[in-house]
Amino acid sequence: MKLSITTRSPYAPSVEFVERKGTGHPDTICDHLAEQLARELASQYLEHTGVVQHFNVDKAILAAGSVEVEYGGGEHTRPSRLVLVGKADSLQEWRPDPEELAVRYKDKLLELLPDATPEAFQVEVWLNQSSTDLATVVNRRDDDVPLANDTSFAAVSSPRSAVEQTVYTVERRLNSDEFRGLHPVGRDIKVMGARVDGAAHVTVACPVLARKVHNRDAYDSVIAVVRQEVAKIATGYLGKAVVVKVNQADQEDSPYLTLTGTSAEAGDDGQVGRGNRFGGLITPYRPMSLEAAAGKNPFAHVGKTYHAVAADIASRLSAETGITESTIRMLSSIGRSVADPETVHIEKVGDADPAVIEQITTECLADWRGVRDRLIDGFYELY
Repeated sequence: MKLSITTRSPYAPSVEFVERKGTGHPDTICDHLAEQLARELASQYLEHTGVVQHFNVDKAILAAGSVEVEYGGGEHTRPSRLVLVGKADSLQEWRPDPEELAVRYKDKLLELLPDATPEAFQVEVWLNQSSTDLATVVNRRDDDVPLANDTSFAAVSSPRSAVEQTVYTVERRLNSDEFRGLHPVGRDIKVMGARVDGAAHVTVACPVLARKVHNRDAYDSVIAVVRQEVAKIATGYLGKAVVVKVNQADQEDSPYLTLTGTSAEAGDDGQVGRGNRFGGLITPYRPMSLEAAAGKNPFAHVGKTYHAVAADIASRLSAETGITESTIRMLSSIGRSVADPETVHIEKVGDADPAVIEQITTECLADWRGVRDRLIDGFYELY
C-alpha cells in the first residue's frame, strides 16, 4: 500500500450546494431495496456456505406509473413497476428463489411507503448466475483475505458542513414517524441547500397526501407547517439569514398531491446509484465517487467496502488524533488483497503523527470481516 498524507485548509467554500433525496424518492427506493436484497443474500450465503459467495444486485429500476389525483383522493391508472436485477451464485447448499423474493420485496416496498396500496406497484426479481471470471477472483483467497473484484476508488469526507447537516436533518425530520404522524406528508421529500457568500437558502419538495386534504386551504396549512419546521432546523445550523422555499413549483391548479407518497406514481422513474452518495448526501463541492454502493457485494466489492473502510479511518482519526477534518481516498486493484489497496490518500486538517495515521489505516483495512459484518447489519449509511 502506498500511503500519501497531505494537509489542507478547513473546508469552507464560498459557494456550496448540497442535496438529499428522501426515503420515498424513486432513486432512494431502488437503493434501499437493492441494499436490503444484498444484505439478505450475503447473510444467507454466510449461514449456508460459511462465506459470502459472488453476487451483485446493484441494478434496479423503478418504472413510473400514473395516477389521477385531486383533493380528497384519486386512483391509479397504471401501476409502477420495480425490477431488482443482478447475479447470484446458485449452489447446492443454497440458492435464492426470485419468485419468493419478488413477493417479499413488494411487502418491503409497501413498508417503505405505508400510504400506498398493493395495486400501486408490481415487483419483479431477476437473478442470473455470476460470471465465471469474476467469481474466480472473488472466490479466491490470499491468506483468507478476499481479493478485490474491481479496480475502483472510494472518497469519503468527514465531518459534515453546516449546510450538509442542515439538508440531512431536514429530510430526516420531515420523514420521521413523529412528524408524519402529525402532518399528512408523503415520503418523497427532496431537499436542496445552498450557501453563497454567507447567504443561505433551503428548497424543499414535499408531497401532501391527497386523501387527507380536501381543499387548497388545508393543503396550504400543511405547507406552512413544513416551512416552519424547515426554518427552525436551518436557522439552528446556519443562522437567521436563511430563505426557505417549499413546493415552489406549485400553481393554483397544480398542488403537489400524492396517493402513495412517491413521485413514481406519476412519471418519475428511479434507478440505483442516481441518488445520494455514501453518507447520505449529494455534495458537488466535495470529492466523491459516483460508485453505486447499494446492492454491491459486502465481501469483496471494493466500490462498496472501501467507502466503509474510509469512513472507519476518518472516524478513528477524529477520535484518536488531533485531526478535525479529513478526506480519505482509496484506490483498489482487481485481484489484489482488499487489505492492501493500491493507494490511500489522506487529506487532513490538524496535526497527527504520520506513524499513528498509518497504523490506524492498516488496522481499519485489516478489519475486513468487521466491515463485511457491519455492512450486512446496515451500520453504514450508503445512500
